[in-house]
Parts: sequence; C-alpha cells; structure tokens
Amino acid sequence: MITAPDRAAELAERLWQAYVPYRRGRGTAGDLEAMLAILVLAAFAQAEGRSEDDFAKWWRRASAEATYGYSGFSLVADLRRALQDAARHPGFPLAWSADLDIGSARDDASWMPAFVATLDRGPGLAGVSVADVCELLLQRHAAEGALPGGEFYTPRGVADLLVDLVGPRPGDRIMDPACGAGSVLAAAARYLAERGPVGDNSFEAYAVDRGNVSLAMLDLALHGVSAPRVELANPATLLQDRNLGRADRVVSNPPFNQRIDRWEWGRFIVPPESSANFAWLQLAWSQLRDGGIGAVVMPARAAWAGGSEALIRRQMVAEGAVLGVIALPANLFVGTNIAVHVWVLGRGRQSRPAHRSDSVILIDARSAGSRSSDRPRVLSGEDVGRITERFRRWSVTSEEVDEPGFSRSVSFAELIENAGSLDPRTYVQVKSVVGGAADLNAALGEFEVCNRETSALGVELAQVVSAQDQLARDGVQCRDLLLKDVVSAGARADGRPVRLLAGPSGSLVRAQDYVGADGVPVVMPKDISDTGFTVNDIRYISEQHAERLGRFRLNRGDVVIARRGDLGRCAVVGEEQEGWICGTGCFVVSPPDTVDPHYLAAFLRSPGAREWLATHSTGSLALQTISLEVLGTLPVAVPDLDIQQSIGEAMAGFDTYERRLRDQLATMRDIRSKALNSFLAR
Repeated sequence: MITAPDRAAELAERLWQAYVPYRRGRGTAGDLEAMLAILVLAAFAQAEGRSEDDFAKWWRRASAEATYGYSGFSLVADLRRALQDAARHPGFPLAWSADLDIGSARDDASWMPAFVATLDRGPGLAGVSVADVCELLLQRHAAEGALPGGEFYTPRGVADLLVDLVGPRPGDRIMDPACGAGSVLAAAARYLAERGPVGDNSFEAYAVDRGNVSLAMLDLALHGVSAPRVELANPATLLQDRNLGRADRVVSNPPFNQRIDRWEWGRFIVPPESSANFAWLQLAWSQLRDGGIGAVVMPARAAWAGGSEALIRRQMVAEGAVLGVIALPANLFVGTNIAVHVWVLGRGRQSRPAHRSDSVILIDARSAGSRSSDRPRVLSGEDVGRITERFRRWSVTSEEVDEPGFSRSVSFAELIENAGSLDPRTYVQVKSVVGGAADLNAALGEFEVCNRETSALGVELAQVVSAQDQLARDGVQCRDLLLKDVVSAGARADGRPVRLLAGPSGSLVRAQDYVGADGVPVVMPKDISDTGFTVNDIRYISEQHAERLGRFRLNRGDVVIARRGDLGRCAVVGEEQEGWICGTGCFVVSPPDTVDPHYLAAFLRSPGAREWLATHSTGSLALQTISLEVLGTLPVAVPDLDIQQSIGEAMAGFDTYERRLRDQLATMRDIRSKALNSFLAR
C-alpha cells in the first residue's frame, strides 16, 4: 500500500525533476521562495477555493496556462493575482501579501509552467501532506547548495531531536532566534499537530539572513502555523529591548563561530567578539521564562573551548542553566562534516528536577544515525527516541541513567574538576571490547560497509563526470582576471570582508605561543592537502591569543593557500574550520559571491596554475616560495557562476572519493593487522 509519505516523496521528486532542467545559466536565488508560495496557494485553493472565488479562478487559469505551455510571464501574472486575492480571504494562512510575491516581470520564470503543470496533474496534492512536500523540496535545495547563506538547513532528524528534548505543550510560546528556513519551528508544529491543534501556540522566529524571512514564513504556513511572523534580527539586537523571559520553549540551530559586535548584556561573562557561540547560548537562555527549556545546536568545540568561553561555560553550569549536552555524529549537515552537540538549557528551579539539582546529563550519541554513499548521515526516529528517552528518564525519575558508552549523569563538582568541560567523551566510558576474533569481525563488517559506500560514491562520481564531459563539449566562456582583481571585483552578502591576505609573521606566533589541543588550531602548509585539511599534527594557540589575531581568522568559504613548498596546494574552509587561524606560511583568499570557492581552489590546483606559480617562485627547488604581491598577479580563468559551481561540485566529488579510498586503504591495513593478531593468538 502506498503511504502518504510515499506519495509526498513521489510528488516532490516529480516537482524537482520538472524544475531542475531550468536551473543552469540563470539566477536561482528566489526559486525556492516562489515554489513554497505556489504550494501555499495550491493547497489553499484545493481546500478552500469555491467556483465563485476570484483566487480560485486565477489559480485555475494559471493551471490551464501551465498545462498548455503558455509563457512564464503570463503565468506569473495570474499566480500573483491569485495570491493577492487569496491573501484577502479570512482563512488564508498568511496575513499579508505585500512582502510575498511569486516572481516579477524582471524574473526568469521559465521553470514555473512545468512546475505548476506537474503540481496540477494527478494525483497532485490529493491525499498528500503539503508540509512533507515542502520539507523534501527544502532538502533538495539544501543538497544543491541553493539555500540563502548565514544559516544552515537543519535536517529533519536533528530538528525533531531538538523539539522532542524540550517537549512543547499546547499554549506554549515557542521561539527560534536564528530560524534559517524555519525547519526547527516547523518540526515543533509537526510535534504539536500530532497531539492537538497547532493554533493554540505562539511561534516567534528571527532570521539572521534577510533571504530567509519570507522562506521561513512560508515553511511555517505550510506546517499549519496561522499568520506566522518572522523578523530579521541578530543576538545583539534581540537583547537591546530588554524584553526577556517571554518564551516557554526555545529551539535553534544558530550560525557557528559568527563574529558579533555590540554585545552588552551582562548576565554572564561577555563572549569573545570573534565567536558568537556563547552569545547564542546566552540569548536562548535569556529568552526563557522561569521553568522554560531550550535546545540549541552548537559546534562540539563549545563544550571544551578555553579562554572567556570556558569562564562562561563554568558560570552557566554553576547557575544551573545547563541541563544536558548530547554529542551527535559528524556529517549530519549538507556541505560540512562537522560534529555537533545539542545543549539543553533550563531557566529557574522549575526547569530542573529536584533530584538532579547538582548534575548534568551527558549523552554520547556519535554512533547514531545511518549513512549511504557520501550523503549526509540521517538520524532515524529510533535514534531520536533513544536519546530523548534517556533525557526524560534523567529529568522526571530518579532511575539510573548511566550506560557505558552512551550516557552518564555528572555532578557539578566533577565538571569543575575537569575545567568545566561538557564534552561527553570526557565522562562517558566506552564499553571494553574483547580482542581477537571479535575485533577482526568488527573490522571486516566496517570494511564491507566502507566498500559498499565507496562503490556507490564511484557511481555518483561517474555521473557527475559525464555531465562535465558534456559541459566541456559545449565549451566554456571565461574571463581572464588577475587574482587580485578577482578579489576586488565584488562583495559578500554575509558582510564579511573580501580579502587576499598573508598569514601573520613569525613574530606574532612564536614557538612558545603554542598550547595544548584545547586551543584554536593554526593552519600551516603541512596542514593542507589537496583534499582538505589534516589535523594529525596541527598546532594550537590560546583563545586570547587568537582574539589578538582576529584579522587572520578563517571564515567558511575562504581558500587557504600554501605559500611555500608544494605551490598550488590549497583547501576550502568549511564549518569545522571556521574561526581557525591562518598561520605563517599561508595565504587566505576570501572570494566575493561571484566566485565559487571550490572552483577557485580547483583552478589553483590545476597543472597550469601550479606551473605559473613555480615559474614565478623564489627559493630553491626543494622549497619554492611565492610572495603575496606575485600571487595577486596570477591569471585566473573565471566562467559564469553556475559553471564555476558545476566544476567546483565535480572537483569536490573527486576529493571526497579520494578521501574515501584513503579511508578504505587504512581500514584494510587495520584488518590485516587484526587478522595477523587473531591468527597468532593462543
């Protein structure tokens, strides 16, 4: 029997396949917003439209135009009229239409006729959850890197975990201070809809990126939230009105390691300007009323970082603001392999069980989830249930919650003894594993899984290469620009500087400045490979020292280039490396939005670019060196942005495949060693 989720998945796939041929060679920034607006309109017309309603007439006309292949301009005009008329209907889920639009005369709406025609063909929305279709389209856009910047798309498993941990109740006021595309609050709406009407709750959302405001409103409307309101804000401005303590539940996946200015709130220690991680945690806690609970996604580093962040963390623990920390696996998010934690916060005595007045629950769920090929890891309902069941048991009962390798209730005293670290790995002991045959069988199972994933990735890579071959046959038109002109030719929408910069001199980072692994990583040439960054021998400086070197901080999308040795060696900064320091012996390029960083890195690694760098280098053949001035004169071939992204995606696929092969080789060598030990065991 075909289930409703299956029908939603089938419809979302048909809609995506109708849309995707029109992506190449055009700007796609507003496409997702238009898609969701069309879904809102179609669902409302189907549920509430009567033959005499103007909006229903305009929708039927637009559907007919799409079916018979009329121009996108005519279709857009009718869809806009339908939306404007529907917005005046008392039952329409969005209370306004002035700020919401479906294209305009200057937009490329070539994809809309195929999209609307597919939506109108049976079975269409009949018997389908439009919210599920919305979620699947968001996933596809996130996988293609087409969502607005600033905030990551939160996958459904992670969003469900955040909501299940806080357990919103009917009538609660629920807030997300960094809502992105609205996925986490949408999960809260689903949670409440399974238990009663969603309309009894108040949803309050704020977006860091302007492009997410309308997107989040549409997402919430499709999930049954009536008249959702989303505003543009950041943690500093949210605290300026002093209207705090108004939410029963706060759930959020804020941007990591973001710079923050004008932070004035003083309940806890002021966080470093270079990283807003603890600003977001303080904001989430401050918005809770007494008895309120929050769940916030944080980079793993926040649980053990030193400097002022360690002081804030210890103060939050001492005041009872932290109820628990859950370590999640890497590769949950599209476009990054960073491992994350979920911090569960509580405000006031009512949020903390009396029998747990001086402890925190730490859960190590890094082995949760499943992954196929090179796609993101997925948390299943069972994974979410196991984690939340353990947190519930700790919260509402006095039952034992300690489980070797998974969870432990840790006292405040022990946390303070460990410098306030909240990293579950420090406290959750792993079960001992019997050696010999058990080790060998486990390694063989791991190798089998790795082999299947590598094979599947190879098939996907072959398809990407085939598409690139067609691109090469069609020919690529490029502009030839000097690297310094590439950098100075545009800006970044996130407000971060566009720059071409050499790392700090040796006098700014001396040998005695390096500290243990609880500091900030400093990237040197040895830490860069053509497939990414290596951390086996990376060195660290203190957070205080890193703050003094703020101009050398790395941002997501930067390209770090080795200035000596193997010239052309470079890597693209991802979410995991955000906030690291560009070290001596490296350059950092922060390209404008008109240049794809993965394409730029691929170009710098190309034989032609490497030959140019070698020709213009100084020093011996064994240790070639390039200066910043000379690097700025490197000629760069710059095609259109969509071509750049296509090439960058293909090269990133090769990098991933190479890393997979290296991991497989390491696993094979481990099996060989374990096999020998097993054979010789007596």
